[in-house]
Amino acid sequence: MPRKVILLILIVLAGAWGHTRLSRQVWENRRETRSRIETGYVFPSQFNRVLALGHKGLYADYLFLNTITFFGERQMYRESLTREDWDYLVTGLNAVTDLDPYFLDPYVLAEGTLTWETRRFADANRLLEKGMKHRTWDWQMPYYLGFNHFYFLKDFNKGAEYLMEASRRPGSPNFLPHLAARLSYYGDQAKTGILFLTGIINSTTDERLRASLLLRKKALEGAALIEEGMERFKKDLGRAPQDIAELTAGGYIGTLPEEPYGGQWVILPSGRVFSTSKFVEARKK
Repeated sequence: MPRKVILLILIVLAGAWGHTRLSRQVWENRRETRSRIETGYVFPSQFNRVLALGHKGLYADYLFLNTITFFGERQMYRESLTREDWDYLVTGLNAVTDLDPYFLDPYVLAEGTLTWETRRFADANRLLEKGMKHRTWDWQMPYYLGFNHFYFLKDFNKGAEYLMEASRRPGSPNFLPHLAARLSYYGDQAKTGILFLTGIINSTTDERLRASLLLRKKALEGAALIEEGMERFKKDLGRAPQDIAELTAGGYIGTLPEEPYGGQWVILPSGRVFSTSKFVEARKK
């Protein structure tokens, strides 16, 4: 191989190595700077309408970009968000949807973060109610509300009502009436939660959010497998198992399913299968 070619290859490799080190240092510096940045301020909606100067949709896009940038950088490094950070996110999403109540993405972000990440169900549901009122053609808004009432709030009848509303809207999946009936009958079961999550995943375009939801679906699939073992145990012995070990010792579960968040499977006093991780990824402090 000619010396010039070898020299060129070495220069390229050295440049790539230097670029990688520099990029890593830049990202680390940004991380240190970001940790010192205080939560921003969002103007009240009545002022935002004036600032928009007749371009509400465009200004809503700008506010939403600021909001997801603030949230996304912390998510990228799995950094814990403070209460003030979450307040900023909620206020930002409220401002965006007040300007443009037909904008879908803020509602999807609210459903994917405010419920699972910080359990601010009232804030998420208030946003989704706004979306359901304005996006009258969209079955997803009552669908998300149905999921929240079923999975988080344990209000199965209210959840079924929202699902029936979703089933009446154009383009809704044909399984929704069946899901509503199942919800009313079976209540708090992981299999029903899997059906909900599958619908949400199929309608999500944000890849990071989709990956997060897929992880939760995997956790629920593991819980559903354990629930099946519990049902067989109850049928044979006439009582609920005391713990996971009793299920495995009796052969009611073959191989214990992986807990994707790194926690340990447990059976709560209520009989629900759960995990010590609470199905939440560990975050840096």
